[in-house]
Amino acid sequence: MQAGNATFDHRLLISTAFLVAVNLLPLAGVLFFGWSVYQIVLLFWAENLVIGLFTIARMVTLLRRTGEKKVLLLAPFFCVHFGGFSLVHLVFVMALFRPDEPVGTGMSLWIPFLALLLSHGISYVANFLGKHEYRGYSGEEVMMAPYSRVLILHCTIIGGGFIVQLLGEPVYALALLVVLKIAIDVITHAREHRQRQIADPLRKKAGREDGDVFRPWDQPQQEEPNDR
Repeated sequence: MQAGNATFDHRLLISTAFLVAVNLLPLAGVLFFGWSVYQIVLLFWAENLVIGLFTIARMVTLLRRTGEKKVLLLAPFFCVHFGGFSLVHLVFVMALFRPDEPVGTGMSLWIPFLALLLSHGISYVANFLGKHEYRGYSGEEVMMAPYSRVLILHCTIIGGGFIVQLLGEPVYALALLVVLKIAIDVITHAREHRQRQIADPLRKKAGREDGDVFRPWDQPQQEEPNDR
């Protein structure tokens, strides 16, 4: 295995490991703290906010690293459109799963939510910056990327949550719901980043000896003209 591919696999493995570890927190909530299907689905909805935040971060990276000015228009549009999409999604979650009476829990939803924020941040630094994935993206691709993942994941989760609710929310069904979410996350995460592999020759072509340094605020360097 070449050194570049080894580095890629190492970073993907780290981000995937954090992804799985973070998603084990709601499983602990089910097994040890008596979480309901509403709490699980609400947490999974809240991940939309994290995804939206790092989509904006990716757009800023494109602007700073590649100089793509189009993101100055795409970013506000995304905030409004994805925000409205997430709001409608929240209405469905509240209408379908919110219990009539508040249910106490021994573990705050803020803990796994902050862990999700950390996991997505690690993926952003290790993959989008560290492997220079931004070179293979346009502003439109960055803006549209969250929608397919969110639609596939949350249609599955809401459908599964509805079935779990009909079954009376047994612990095994709630646990299976979380495991299903982990499986979808791992598959989509690996597929997304494997499709965006950046070969070492591209890093050399960029003329940066410090290509592994994560500095999204750097201005892109101009390539030297080739007189040959």
